[in-house]
Amino acid sequence: MIDRLYSLIHPSEIEPFINSLGMRPSKSIRPRLDRAQSTIPFETRPVDWYQQGLRLVDSSIRPGGYLQYAAADYYIQDSGSMLPLAMLGIKPTDWVCDLCAAPGGKASAISEALGPEGMLLANEVIASRLDVLRYTLGRTGRANYVVSNLDSESLAEILPGRFDAVLVDVPCSGQSLIGRQRQTESSFATNHVNHCAARAKRILSNALQLVRPGGRLILSTCTFSIQENEDQVAAILASYPESVSILPVGNLHHWESPIQPGCYRLWPHRDDCSGAFAAALEIKNQIEPNSIASSQPRSNRSKNIPRKLPSRRQHKAEDLDPFGDFRFERTLDHLLWLGFEPGAMRFLREVGPKIGQGLRIAQIDSGRIEPYHGLSMLTGNLFEPKRAIELDDQQAKNFMLGQSILSSNLHDLAQSSDTPWCVARWNGKPIGWMKSASNRWNNYLPTWARFSSFSSDSASDSNIQSLE
Repeated sequence: MIDRLYSLIHPSEIEPFINSLGMRPSKSIRPRLDRAQSTIPFETRPVDWYQQGLRLVDSSIRPGGYLQYAAADYYIQDSGSMLPLAMLGIKPTDWVCDLCAAPGGKASAISEALGPEGMLLANEVIASRLDVLRYTLGRTGRANYVVSNLDSESLAEILPGRFDAVLVDVPCSGQSLIGRQRQTESSFATNHVNHCAARAKRILSNALQLVRPGGRLILSTCTFSIQENEDQVAAILASYPESVSILPVGNLHHWESPIQPGCYRLWPHRDDCSGAFAAALEIKNQIEPNSIASSQPRSNRSKNIPRKLPSRRQHKAEDLDPFGDFRFERTLDHLLWLGFEPGAMRFLREVGPKIGQGLRIAQIDSGRIEPYHGLSMLTGNLFEPKRAIELDDQQAKNFMLGQSILSSNLHDLAQSSDTPWCVARWNGKPIGWMKSASNRWNNYLPTWARFSSFSSDSASDSNIQSLE
């Protein structure tokens, strides 16, 4: 691999590059688009290639240990992972597919950029990663997405030419993750790189078929190997010379690959990030399966389309009234209530409800209805809870630690007292559900959303999920 790197970086950079692989880059965040950056509790500076991203000036600070993080004012995301976001060029009404979406850092950025008529299909083939994906999307305060659990091959068959943009953060050898101890030196092994390159080729051949004519595909990886990056782009261009063209991004010229125009690279020793690769392709004509796909083994993964099951009794939307005032469409899928903004609802009506689920807003369990965390986090134009309680700093910290809150000295902002459910707020922003019980409010914050400590209390960062 070192021999091929000489075509990308100067020989004098090889040693600094290798040394940088074991180092942690500067920490960075991505503020939520509808929140003021003035609320961020530490000093930052812009990320050069993505102006919405911010680096922490002091990397000893733990960004996930603040109430502002609990209130979803920002997301923790390596600045290298923001490179493909700088290339998407999303319009508010676009239909976008994030093909390999978990844990959801890029998907949440797409959801925020889309308007109510736009739609995100956040797909993740590994079922065990769906919970963190749903939680991350729930932090956006939006319901303009559908979460699916399908292989790329199945999606290509079901949804050909449906999307204005497709993001493929393709599974790769992950060589840039060594410094964060999420990968080892074995990621540089030739057989591993070749295996990942072959898998990427199959996924990309399917992803191309999802893009409508005039749309764009963004390929991104967190690896340095040419086989998984520039070689993939070159193979696509060679296979579809009349249908696919490279889509240069002018303001990223400084990071352009020297061996493939329209491809962009970030390096840990140059750019103070883990490292990243991204390329944008414009699809001129509808892509049909051809030799680029047929040369790869067909996936034997079952077409995992969720089966809609009948409910045991008739449930009505009015059953959700105890939670608050809903300003979006709701549907019942077996024992789950789901919510959709107009674009996501229109998408499901066109392609059918079996493709996936929208925002989970409530579940029915033994006749009882309990709300999901994502419902509490919705913006006010979509949902207004029947009851809300403003917590002070210490009460909010106790809540985020998973503790119940005593009823005394709490200011109940109830519009109605006929419900035991209540949204906890801090600084006017929702942070989760509580339920009244005698002299206290029980905590309904999901386990994975709870803090184990705060930045001012401990140096531990084990409870914070990086959304890359």
